[in-house]
Amino acid sequence: MCVYLVVTVPGVSGAAGMKGEKGESGENGTKGNTGLRGKIGLKGVQGVTGLAGPPGPRGPPGIARSLGNTKLCSIVSEGMLRYNQQRKWVEYCNGAIWLALTPLPGTSQQLPASSCKEIAIRYRSSSRNGKYWIKPSLHVSAFQVYCDAYNGWTLIMKINGRNQNFAYDSALWSNKDTFNSGSLTSSLDDTEAKLASYWTLPFTELRLGMKEYTNGGTRWITVGYSGSSLYSLIADGRYRRTNIGEYRWRSLLSRSSLQANCNKEGFNAKTSDTGSSWALTHARVRLGFIANEQKECNTPDSFVGFGTAFKSVTNSAGNFATSRPDNGNLNIKTIGYIMAR
Repeated sequence: MCVYLVVTVPGVSGAAGMKGEKGESGENGTKGNTGLRGKIGLKGVQGVTGLAGPPGPRGPPGIARSLGNTKLCSIVSEGMLRYNQQRKWVEYCNGAIWLALTPLPGTSQQLPASSCKEIAIRYRSSSRNGKYWIKPSLHVSAFQVYCDAYNGWTLIMKINGRNQNFAYDSALWSNKDTFNSGSLTSSLDDTEAKLASYWTLPFTELRLGMKEYTNGGTRWITVGYSGSSLYSLIADGRYRRTNIGEYRWRSLLSRSSLQANCNKEGFNAKTSDTGSSWALTHARVRLGFIANEQKECNTPDSFVGFGTAFKSVTNSAGNFATSRPDNGNLNIKTIGYIMAR
């Protein structure tokens, strides 16, 4: 058996065929990871400056202050201004003294204070006694009063004990009419007057004064008592008690005389026997103290007070005593002052 070995040798490669058509696109691959942040770029060139905006609203005026020695006011510093930090106002030098630059409460009818107490608080130690305008409430017009402006007391009444204008039964105690209100001066004089403060001024204290004709000094006492006005405590005729004691009432005079019993004090103090007409002629006061010889208050014959009366005696403010009083019979008429704050 014969075996033949055939060896095939590859031929020479043929020429490349023509390029085939583009195949279809494959599916999208999955999203790769975020790359690293690039470097910060170079700073840009500054832009052109914009136009200016409109001006803002005007601010409040500043406080004028003087230069140099603000304590001294003389002809050299006339016209200079300063701010008084204690009193909280601007002052100017008039060549002699420092004065407030703007009107202060109480100095005009258009700018009244509520009371003399407000003036004392606002003006402090610079306040001066005299006439001021006050308006105690929104329901009344401004009116003038005399003020003890340093201590804050407002005048209500001035009574001349020699006259009967303010005797116990006078209508001035029960009405809202003024009396001689235009007679006010810058001092606390002797001219009788009843001011609108009688029915408009609320208070927590009364200041009562008596000046004797034979002794020019005025003696004062203070009565702690609250009221919407003095009118509200007196006009209805009801008795309202005070508690300052006989000694305080008597201290209004350099000498006084009273009986030993009854010892009734306050507003509208009068006899307890209101059933008999003759009893109503005995001692009575709109504000003050009455006493009696007997150990009751039916027929009192002595008083110290304001708005007073006893039978036909003419004495509307002061001290009267008869029927065995402790210092003998007296009839001392005074100028009476009623103030409040």
